[in-house]
Amino acid sequence: MEIIDQSSWERKEIFDLFSGADYPFYSITIPMDVTRVKEVSKEKGISFYHLMIWVCTKAVNAIPEFRLRVRGDTVVRLDRTEPSFTSLKKGSELFQIITMPWEEDYMEFCRHAKEKSERQESFMDQEQETDALIYFSCTPWFDFTALTNEHKLDKDDTVPHLAWGKYYEDKGRLMVHLSVEVNHRTIDGLHIGKLKEEIDRGIAAL
Repeated sequence: MEIIDQSSWERKEIFDLFSGADYPFYSITIPMDVTRVKEVSKEKGISFYHLMIWVCTKAVNAIPEFRLRVRGDTVVRLDRTEPSFTSLKKGSELFQIITMPWEEDYMEFCRHAKEKSERQESFMDQEQETDALIYFSCTPWFDFTALTNEHKLDKDDTVPHLAWGKYYEDKGRLMVHLSVEVNHRTIDGLHIGKLKEEIDRGIAAL
């Protein structure tokens, strides 16, 4: 973990500007081509959802701004963040929150994600609640073109929220609308653009 020296931080003026906002959060929804994700999940017999989480977590960690966290008067850059995602209980309309480490091997990650989702009995693993996370969710029952998330209105909340809806076909390609909600104190539209590029590269490399 790196503690940011705000006296020489090139982002300091932008950070201060949006620190004065009552609500510094914003969301952008981006169409993403996930044809390859669907192909690989089908070929390997793994969850499309878990594979998307794997790809997106890898991409988020590749962008330094997505690893910035505000902790009171201190800003830190984490070495890595981990995925925390919603999972619908089998045979139920209630969901759980699954938190687990990202792994280099997507097959192992998807296997462990499936195992933990099936094994976890509690709503959330309280011991793993931390700001060193990425929050993921999905609405596989419908597509959306915009999305907002719940907040405690804590301006120091710098955990990114990523979500997508039901995939749809467009000109022979499978697409999803990816919602990225962030804190403007630490992340600009430029960085979301970089995130999209990283996700596209990650999908192509599967």
